[in-house]
Amino acid sequence: MSLKTIVDGIGETLANAVDTDTPDGADLRGPVLAAIDRAARQWADRDAQGAWFSADNGSVAFSPTLDNGAPLTIDGQTRVFVPADRFADYLDAMRTAVERGEFDAEIKGGLTGSPNVSGLAKVPMPDAPARRDD
Repeated sequence: MSLKTIVDGIGETLANAVDTDTPDGADLRGPVLAAIDRAARQWADRDAQGAWFSADNGSVAFSPTLDNGAPLTIDGQTRVFVPADRFADYLDAMRTAVERGEFDAEIKGGLTGSPNVSGLAKVPMPDAPARRDD
């Protein structure tokens, strides 16, 4: 076997290993955005538990996952806790972050089984609602 054949074979193997047909972030965001909308509807219906969350004692345990069951990390965590009175706003903030592409690395990593997803995407915690003293 010639050196050229070996080098050509290595080049072909590398080309096959790099998936150039991987959808871009915008295509991958759709299912996540749909799941956020579903969670928001479940919360608006006053469900104490949805596919991504469970509420108890004024707090919501939020554990988003991708369609393949992989966790979608938020600031490196697979579960975050949100005060119940801020959860709807938190979902809005997450939707905005996903739309901006801030979760693209986490989504792609979770869908491809990458063990090196650091979870750098964050969702800002909304301010507490103003108290009304009537």
